Amino acid sequence: MLKHYMDASVGIYPINLLAGERELGGLEKSLVSVAQPPITRYVQTLRDLRKLSQTTNGHRDEINFGVTFKERLQGLGAELQLPDEHFSINTAGAPLIVKEQTGEHLIAPTHFENGAYFSHPHADHQLGYSACQLPSIKIGQYVRFGRNSAINAGGDVDIGDGVWLSPGSQLLRQDHDPFGRPSIGSRTVAMTSLPPVKLCDYAWVGREAIVGWNADYLGKASIVGIRTFVNTWVGDYSVVGDHGKVLQYLPFKAYLMETYQPTIEQTLQVSDWAAVNADWLTVYRDECTPESADVLPEEITKLLKINGGKKLVLLIDPADNAQLQAASSQAIDVIAGSRLGFANHLQWAQDQGHQHVRVRAGLDFSALPFPSAGEFHYRRKLGYSLVITNSAPSEHQARQVFVSELARVLAAGAYLLYPHHSAGENAAELFRSAFVLCRDVALNGKQFILLKKR
Repeated sequence: MLKHYMDASVGIYPINLLAGERELGGLEKSLVSVAQPPITRYVQTLRDLRKLSQTTNGHRDEINFGVTFKERLQGLGAELQLPDEHFSINTAGAPLIVKEQTGEHLIAPTHFENGAYFSHPHADHQLGYSACQLPSIKIGQYVRFGRNSAINAGGDVDIGDGVWLSPGSQLLRQDHDPFGRPSIGSRTVAMTSLPPVKLCDYAWVGREAIVGWNADYLGKASIVGIRTFVNTWVGDYSVVGDHGKVLQYLPFKAYLMETYQPTIEQTLQVSDWAAVNADWLTVYRDECTPESADVLPEEITKLLKINGGKKLVLLIDPADNAQLQAASSQAIDVIAGSRLGFANHLQWAQDQGHQHVRVRAGLDFSALPFPSAGEFHYRRKLGYSLVITNSAPSEHQARQVFVSELARVLAAGAYLLYPHHSAGENAAELFRSAFVLCRDVALNGKQFILLKKR
């Protein structure tokens, strides 16, 4: 019976190292070969930079190493004929002395403290990768990689301006499926292709925090607390603890940063955030009107009550807080094309005492966020119980891709509210493969088509 489960294509070859026989794995062989494949040259470049990082001592060395990191990767990209943006590291800007009260401190251009490094996990199973398949690395201005901070760059890494990885923090970006081999075999083929990760401007990973591979997005000005483990995406303007639990929302920072779009230097000059908060609350109380008391359709309400607990709801491009209010008893994710409304959403959540709201920008109709990240998590049945989309692409083919994405992120038997005006003339054909049409419904003065995932 055991042979029934064994994979005959997997070869096991005993060797006798004790007798002096020297056998190298695929990656080790390619590292010493003359004609190295692209992935090997990438790994070797990161290894050499890691060793060099351990020699930095003081601000000048840290800044100079940032330039070296940029030059080495861009040199590799040129040799492999990759586009200039494949490895993009912004080391521009002068070191800034910030003087306030009785002290001063240095804000350095993108730099690496002693021991900070990038690496690539499981490259020995990507030896056949072409150059264009190599993970891209993009780093913005004034980024600080703290002492011994680590990033597994086995997938695309996009780091915005002013990001800070504190000493000892790790973007591990590798994990293992419980349906994979146990223990000694787990590293052989698992997780050879990692999803991209984006650290938005001013994101801050606390000292010795660990960010797992499912965290594909760390929001703007978000904070991952000290020694926290996070394996899901983190919303904009939020402070989180273990497992992404929201500890605090920062709507006043969303207000200032999104309304005025300050430069890095201007941001550094803002010191009285309590005053910003007071002004923001005045604006919020004056401009925000009470949300309508519309409730969700009865079918959805019944679904959300099954088995108790908070269900997952995704709101796409909500115009205000009305839909958040309608789904207020559930865990809510928001994705939008702009962050301008996020201060309102987060203030609403704070006023409601709602600790399960996440907001993120970068709406892409062809790649919606998953509750964790990627397409699944540990092969559990996971997905949103309800998606309400307020916008959709106008072009027919793009609309079909969008509907496929909606089906992917929804759990089986879950519901979708799709804007009636965006469905087009052949709505039945558009949704036929993945959804059952239920009926037209009104929510907060808007007309939607209610659909159920097959």
